[in-house]
Amino acid sequence: MIDVKTKINSFFIFNSSFGPREGDELQRILFYHPSQASADTQKMQVGLCEAVVKFMLTFSSEPCEALQTQTKRYIFYQPEKGYWMVLVVRIPYTTKALSAIGESRGADVVDPSVMFELLKAAYKMFRMFKGLFKDYTTEEIYTVCDHFFTPYITSRNLSNDITDVIQGINYLPLDKNSFFKVLCFIDILEVNYPQFKCISFIYNEQLIWNGLATQDMLTLYQYLVQSLLPRQVEKEIQGGAVAAAQRHGRFIHPPEGIHSQEDLQKLVKVHVMKEDDLETKQYYLVIYRTMSATVCFTVDVDVELQFEMFRSLDAFIGPQLSGIASTISEQCTLHALQTAQLAISEHKFVYFNRLNLAFKSSPPMSKLHPSAAIKPEVLSIISNIHSEKESLGNYGEIIIKTPDEYWITGKASNDREFYVIIQEKNANLKEIADEVRRICEAQMKGIFFYPM
Repeated sequence: MIDVKTKINSFFIFNSSFGPREGDELQRILFYHPSQASADTQKMQVGLCEAVVKFMLTFSSEPCEALQTQTKRYIFYQPEKGYWMVLVVRIPYTTKALSAIGESRGADVVDPSVMFELLKAAYKMFRMFKGLFKDYTTEEIYTVCDHFFTPYITSRNLSNDITDVIQGINYLPLDKNSFFKVLCFIDILEVNYPQFKCISFIYNEQLIWNGLATQDMLTLYQYLVQSLLPRQVEKEIQGGAVAAAQRHGRFIHPPEGIHSQEDLQKLVKVHVMKEDDLETKQYYLVIYRTMSATVCFTVDVDVELQFEMFRSLDAFIGPQLSGIASTISEQCTLHALQTAQLAISEHKFVYFNRLNLAFKSSPPMSKLHPSAAIKPEVLSIISNIHSEKESLGNYGEIIIKTPDEYWITGKASNDREFYVIIQEKNANLKEIADEVRRICEAQMKGIFFYPM
């Protein structure tokens, strides 16, 4: 496996209608990274993309998705009419001796599907925390984009990781008694504190209960595991005795906590929808943490916020959550021992459920503990199978062998997908099929059925 981490060469957002006249080209650029790039560089890059987008419209009604030159790769995404997000990475390039012909070194290049998914995830995060691009005036949009996308894009590296192509949620399996305790805890919260809606429960980086629409939960989950929780874990490690004294819980969103009426003004608003709604609505986002347990709430923006309400919630939820967190910790230790017994050499598998976005892999992959990168050609094959759902159908299996001895197996059962990556030089088709069957039976416990 090759560990490829690529820094973003440039990332920009433009809308051609913002500067329709010649000389107004910079007004079309809502955001540009890196910000220190000269005005001429920005205008040249955006002008090239505008030309490509217009040129492609003469051949197809579908929006342009990609452009590759000898040294750069451009990925396009149009989240709203007229608004374009473009991600650019540099392609390693060498020139052969005694020849003017160059060749790009594909093994060092991040897969295009990873780039495209990063653009989609960036927009979904913006939409959750800021709303739609079109909701802002021309005077507001530049500042809003700068404040949001500057920290977002500077914290991202691109790597050939399967979690960036198949974006899902890592669920935590619990025994019935532990899960029942979580469920009762949430029910009591909803009864005693009806202002707090859409309750979600996460332990470490694994989801136990979801109160949001599935796609909204994915975006919030990515925000938690990629940004908020790593910062909290670092604070807890550095805090030592202070963190131990706070184990009965505290509000971590807003980051400084809620200690007075004035702190309520710092609550962040998010745009989410409930499962039975078609349109998004604005809510306050409140996040509470005890030990390794994190609970997320939404509060309608029409509710008048009172500090006493949050102090009462803190007094109630802290001791309750501490006990539940201790119970879950014991379960996680037991589950880790059982998982270790099912270890399967160096072969890698990925499971994904399209219905609830459940994701499972071996070795376990997370943003706090990144996995080894996958070769671009292997990642591209899995990405194509995943994006073209009809290739597997409702029940199907496909086995592909690459020239460098990688075997990629994809299986489907309704909306569930299972991929296994095996590198065996001298293996035959039957041996690969038997190994995939063994992994499937050990890890999936009856989700995928083989003919008798």
